[in-house]
Amino acid sequence: MDAKTVLWIAAGCLAAGCATHKELAHPRADLARSGLVDDPAQARRLEKALTDGEIAGLLDLDVRAKLPTTLAVAKLVGGNNPRLDRPDAEELTAWKQAIAGAEGITGVQPVSNLAFGDYLGHPRLTLRALRVAAAKLHCELLLVYLQDDSRVDNYNDAAILYWTFAGLWLVPGNTVEHRTVVQAVVVDCRTGAILGTATGDCHRKALAPLVLRDVRQAQLAREAPQAALADLRKGCEPLLSGIAARAARQAALR
Repeated sequence: MDAKTVLWIAAGCLAAGCATHKELAHPRADLARSGLVDDPAQARRLEKALTDGEIAGLLDLDVRAKLPTTLAVAKLVGGNNPRLDRPDAEELTAWKQAIAGAEGITGVQPVSNLAFGDYLGHPRLTLRALRVAAAKLHCELLLVYLQDDSRVDNYNDAAILYWTFAGLWLVPGNTVEHRTVVQAVVVDCRTGAILGTATGDCHRKALAPLVLRDVRQAQLAREAPQAALADLRKGCEPLLSGIAARAARQAALR
């Protein structure tokens, strides 16, 4: 962006009264609306009214996972139409730390497009398809988490000083925000039973001069997802430990 363009933006800002108030949208990391459970057989089961006996059967369902096992981790990004994204090395290391207290869960395997066969595009994602992918990796347990992000950039009252060239560099006249929401479920691959859920959330806000706005936005885009995932893993640690302990007790009774 050249200086002339920046000055035109500054002039427009002044004409509009400087401050703007665009609202930060709430990210829609909602597994129920993601299409993940759009499995016809599963949909029929959800639509019909369950009898008391069927509800009791769900409550008495055993964890069929055989320990020791590894945990399959599937990362999805996007809102209502999520796609599979491979966790990076830092995320995988953090998930390995999250299972440290879960006796019988010995490692982590990322679910990638390769687990869906030869098709390397974006596969049709359903909970059943992800269970099959996890089984191909010889994982008894599957953790699926969906990440969604939103961001906004507003001029604040200090933007009136952008009319000076120095102000474009020194005056923090832009307020940038980034929010990340993450939702996770842990699934028994053998039965498809959802064994637990967890959520993570982070909202970051920062002030920046106009010419450094993109730098601050990129920084928040790195920091907010990392913090939201850390919040998610904090909730997953006791959940995974409890699931592993329950599976071990049930295996001893068989």
